[in-house]
Amino acid sequence: MNVLLTGASGYIGGELRAALAEDPGVNLRLLVRDKGKLRLGPESRAEVYEGSTFDEVFLRRALSGVDVAYYLIHSMAAKGDFEELDRRSAANFLAACLDEKVRRIIYLGGLGCKETASRHLLSRIETGEILSSRPDRIQTIWFRAGIIIGAGSASFEIIRNLIRKLPVMTTPRWVRSFTQPIGIGDVVRYLAAAWDLDATENLVVDIGSEKMTFQEMLQRAARVMRLRRWIIPVPVLSPRVSSLWLILFSPIDFRVARSLVDGLRSETIVMNDNARKYFSRIVPIPYETAVKIALKSEKR
Repeated sequence: MNVLLTGASGYIGGELRAALAEDPGVNLRLLVRDKGKLRLGPESRAEVYEGSTFDEVFLRRALSGVDVAYYLIHSMAAKGDFEELDRRSAANFLAACLDEKVRRIIYLGGLGCKETASRHLLSRIETGEILSSRPDRIQTIWFRAGIIIGAGSASFEIIRNLIRKLPVMTTPRWVRSFTQPIGIGDVVRYLAAAWDLDATENLVVDIGSEKMTFQEMLQRAARVMRLRRWIIPVPVLSPRVSSLWLILFSPIDFRVARSLVDGLRSETIVMNDNARKYFSRIVPIPYETAVKIALKSEKR
């Protein structure tokens, strides 16, 4: 099966490309904006296409002969109108897939519902809607995940740094919002199992482990790290101040911090049972286990 992976130089794309490269049923092709960012291991035999989803001619060339295409692109850290960039990118990708007769698109977005979603989560939802808008001609498997726990994940970097640097935290009210985190290994397992899934209709597959608040995530991660931490939620921190508070204690970009804060202000929980129904062999590991694995990976 000829498989195209976009976003192959990103955090999740980098993990997924290694898994797909080890699958004997996959002939892997990578699409990246900058070849210089690729550090290839066993996937070095993959074809690499360097270009942008805003170049329609290039997209069709990259998708020629492809059976399944992974879409792991977003504009979260982009300046300007990221919503419009996401719309154009997804629409171009869908059109090229239709022209090249790709059979299946696999997309990873975020948990949440339109009524309460932040701007960034709303854009991720809109991207999924665009990619899955032609079920008569192409199937889309749309995964939705919450906070991803793994070494290198922006969300995990925030959690780890806050716990290590702050014995006492005065936190915004959004730390009491519910979410369902998931380990990076489980995310990759779901994505890697989807290219040959025996299904023909469009699917939305929500993935996550236990339901908990962000405050519980901090407290449970602190126990794994064998640190005592006190968390005091306060009602006065605005999203902007919260974002500045995060970048003060963690090495992430302000735009990324702001999008994470906005996303945590509303619930991001699993809303369907399709993960168990279609991927019954995958059972997400407990949150504490994901934290332990991330900490060990960080040391390596």
